[in-house]
Amino acid sequence: MRALRGMTLLETMVALALTAIIIAAAASLMVAGSRVIHNTEHTADSHDASRLAGEALMSMVRQAGAGAPGGIWVRQGGVPVRVGAIFGRDGTTGAGTNSSTPTADGSDDLWLVVPDRDYLGEPCVTPGAAASVVRAGTGTLHVNCTQSLKADSLHLVSNMTTAALLSNIVITPQSPGVPGQVNYDEAGTSGFSNAPERGGYQSGDLVYPVRLLHFFIGPHPTSGRPSLLRTEGRLLADALGRPFSEPATEQPVVVQENVEDLQVAFGFDTTGQEDPARYTWRHGLAAAFQPGLRTVRISVVATGRNPRRNTQSTAVLADDKRISTENNVPPAAVAADGFYRSLYTRRLELPNLAAANL
Repeated sequence: MRALRGMTLLETMVALALTAIIIAAAASLMVAGSRVIHNTEHTADSHDASRLAGEALMSMVRQAGAGAPGGIWVRQGGVPVRVGAIFGRDGTTGAGTNSSTPTADGSDDLWLVVPDRDYLGEPCVTPGAAASVVRAGTGTLHVNCTQSLKADSLHLVSNMTTAALLSNIVITPQSPGVPGQVNYDEAGTSGFSNAPERGGYQSGDLVYPVRLLHFFIGPHPTSGRPSLLRTEGRLLADALGRPFSEPATEQPVVVQENVEDLQVAFGFDTTGQEDPARYTWRHGLAAAFQPGLRTVRISVVATGRNPRRNTQSTAVLADDKRISTENNVPPAAVAADGFYRSLYTRRLELPNLAAANL
């Protein structure tokens, strides 16, 4: 009968206590493990965001300035002025740029003049491909065909050294024995048609559509978190006096979310020796054309979606705070917010601008 008896109350209580201790320890390990996994995923998320943002910018920078290594003539204030195909504001001066509105966020912005992706495609067939000027002169352009041109786009007319930016073009298709014609708002501006600097447009100059792209840091339309945004510009001065701006109705495109800082450094060959080790670096570049620009260094700082916390989830990690990038240095007493930062930096030589030396 003794072999068949059950557990005593004391034995049951001891067993339950041991079981509770084991379950509590296992649960604690699971919570800590899940927090480690969350923090690891957050770190990887920030790495991805910074890399994707940086590569997206570099892809556009590689295309900028094609056909205009010597600058682009635009009409501003009723007179022709020559601007660069790449320029941007240094936000650390206390007037950063969120869209075209001055702010104090410390981030830079970047304007790029980018040709249509098909501008080197089959002429007279591929939409966006370059047409050729067939009659030298000023004012109205006479071209070999108009099928490739886009009536709703800005266009460059270029001799592959300097170029002129045309707005609101009106296209007259060619007819038998008569070349196509391209009229534009700037045609009547004194001196504008001489923008290619040869006394007017010449036979063989190319005409092709371009985009004005503006990159900057601004709030995500849904989450409100800082993100890398892009807008399509127009030929109208912005609040900072630069020649391009985005329409008031333009809704920014989110290039990459959770990007809190964009910094751009511009490298100039001031010695004329084509030696990258001797380049002079600047933070911020005015829109007015400046010769010698040969390279840019793009730096972006991104975070994950959610803050990282300690294993007890009682506080954010003390080391997770804003970081210094280029000349944007956060205050020494900046508080930790739990967002891990990933920095992505790339330097790119500007092939389209170096062509000025050919």
